[in-house]
Parts: sequence; C-alpha cells; structure tokens
Amino acid sequence: MKLSIEFVLEKKEFALDFRRTFLALLKKCLTEADDGKHMKEYYEPGQEKDFTFAVFFSEPTFHKTHIELKAARGKLLFSCAEKFTGYLFFSAFLEQMKKPFPLENGNKLTITSVRKVPEPETKEKQAMVKMLSPLCVREHTREENRDQYYTYEEETFLEKATYVIKNKLIRAGFSDELSSTFQITPVNCKKTLVEFYKRKVPCSLGYFLLEGDRAILNHLLRAGIGSRCSAGFGMPELK
Repeated sequence: MKLSIEFVLEKKEFALDFRRTFLALLKKCLTEADDGKHMKEYYEPGQEKDFTFAVFFSEPTFHKTHIELKAARGKLLFSCAEKFTGYLFFSAFLEQMKKPFPLENGNKLTITSVRKVPEPETKEKQAMVKMLSPLCVREHTREENRDQYYTYEEETFLEKATYVIKNKLIRAGFSDELSSTFQITPVNCKKTLVEFYKRKVPCSLGYFLLEGDRAILNHLLRAGIGSRCSAGFGMPELK
C-alpha cells in the first residue's frame, strides 16, 4: 500500500535532519493508534520493518543549519509491503489529522490530507527505478560496532548492495533461490551526503536497473531497497 500524506508548517523552514523528525512522527502515530498496542511490533530492537518513506518540500534551499522552503507545506509518501501495516498507518495518520506536531525552533507540522495512491507493479523480470529517497547500503560490523556505507561509484558497491538486499528478502520470507535472482545495476546516478542523527551518510540517488523474479521486484517496489528503508531511505519509483 502507498499513502500520500500532505502537511502544512507554521514556518517556512525545516531541520536538515528531517528524516529523524518524520521517524518521531511515525512513532507518535503508532503510540496513539489503537492504544499503542502495535508499537512494539515495529519499534522494539531488532524488529524488521517492511516500509519506506520519502519527503517532498516546496522548492527547498539547503543551508548549513536548516532547509529554507518557498511555501510552508510538503508531502510524505509512505509505502509498505503488507496490507496490515498499510491499513494500520493509514488509520494512524488519519487520527493525527489537524493535530499540530511540535518541531524544532517552535515550528509545527499539521497533517491536512491522507489518501491512498496507486502502486505500479512490474510484469517483467526487470524494472527501471528512480530513487525518491536516497539508496543507503550499510555494512555493520558488530565486533567493532562500526558502520561502513557504500555508494554506486565504489568497486564493491554491487557486491555489498546485492548482499544487503538479498538478506533483506530472505528475512521477508523469500527463499534463497528466489532472492539469489536479484541484481542491481546503476544507470544514471550521483552521490549524496545525507544528514542523519548528526552524521553525514553517503548514499546514491538517480536511476537503477533491478532484475530478478517479479515477486521480489514488486516486494522491493513496495517495501524499499537497501538499508534503513524505514528511516526514510531507499524508496523507488517505477519508471
């Protein structure tokens, strides 16, 4: 399911680390929906999440300390693979409509519209996608508690991206055989640095060719591609 959530702001500005703000909004939605009984299903440590999101602002200008907007409004696109998750968040977003959500520097965000939007699917064993939110490929080393990120221009990108995405598919319930059919190829990309929890995270934007079984491609189109999808990374748009 894919949702379009429109919102207005009191001030024409936003924090550079805006994904962190929308994560807080998602958690608030779940905390207040159905007495918060589903919160642990998504946000207990180690819980897998089958959703992704992307944020669109009104003609943003990025400064060192904040984002300046032409108009005090924006849109959140939310996409998930499971119907239950979709209807849960659909209901939760509706419940937050017209309720101001406090932000930094005295700003406030108010949801004005929540609606379901079409979910294009591929009928082929390949799909050209444009990244609506940056593709993040992360390798975490537990022994050193260290994260290493890879962008499309690095020699090991294809190996690392395929490994991350294949393992995500297996955790989602796909067989090793189906997951192994997946391939990703950068087509027209650029590197970007994303502000995330006071860190600059290297990511990739642009167009990628995805190949594999149709079932896994359509799952990735809904759930997101790569690492940290539920934190606002890896939302693809089928082209």
